[in-house]
Amino acid sequence: MLNKPMYAFVFALALGAHSEAKAVDFSEADALFAQRAESREKIQAARAAYQTLASQSAKGSTDLIRATEYIARSYLYELNAYLDIKVDAQKKERKALAGECWRKALEVINPANLGFQSPVYWYFRANCLTREAEVSNAIERLANLAKLNESFDKGLAAPGGDIYEGGGVKRVKAAVKSNPEAKGIPGGLYNPEEALKLIDSAIESEAYPDNAPGNLFCENYRRKVSVLIELKRNADAKALAEQTITDFTSYLADDLVPVFVKDETTLCIKETQSILDTL
Repeated sequence: MLNKPMYAFVFALALGAHSEAKAVDFSEADALFAQRAESREKIQAARAAYQTLASQSAKGSTDLIRATEYIARSYLYELNAYLDIKVDAQKKERKALAGECWRKALEVINPANLGFQSPVYWYFRANCLTREAEVSNAIERLANLAKLNESFDKGLAAPGGDIYEGGGVKRVKAAVKSNPEAKGIPGGLYNPEEALKLIDSAIESEAYPDNAPGNLFCENYRRKVSVLIELKRNADAKALAEQTITDFTSYLADDLVPVFVKDETTLCIKETQSILDTL
């Protein structure tokens, strides 16, 4: 999947860009975020640290965007790593966290408040909206459908929005369009064939500044596995799942995975293995 020497160079550039000196000191918050896999308390402490930094950042600044981006990352990691969607009590917590993410935390970089379009806002808004939808009833999902579609449309139209986070908006849109629960929703939302095109495009995404190309995001491949299953292409899904586990285990060992999705990649490998076990 990956030309290692070339993407090692790309990763080095991205890491250097993330490490540039900022007007706001991110070192303590970043150190806590780096320990997110150790405990739920660590990721909550990281979020609190980034929230403090966001409050200290100037309106419209890169510091404000960066702090808010990592606040959103902290929400998503917490609900994915520490809350089981199959446990009712934890489902409520997942819903609350996802709602806090898109309703409150991200609003400081809403284009209306930020003063310009940032793909960070639209990607994480779409992601948190869909995470909330996973544990919502049909009426609640319909109520937020317009907001979700707006996130997709404006996210892809924003400068760099088609490639940010490895084609992240396309990945989230593919997840929605390949979800069988979308079959009854009006407007042709369910379309797994289109989902496959979207996720292939995400995989082929170039690197957004300070970010990484689509083929370094395990979640793109895990999502494609799910889309292939929905299309009844189980043999293809099994082969891709096996390749994904092999490749990303190697990428982690060789430090090719960007630090901001390293622990997320470990989760992704486990999730892909769980899917593979069912094929």
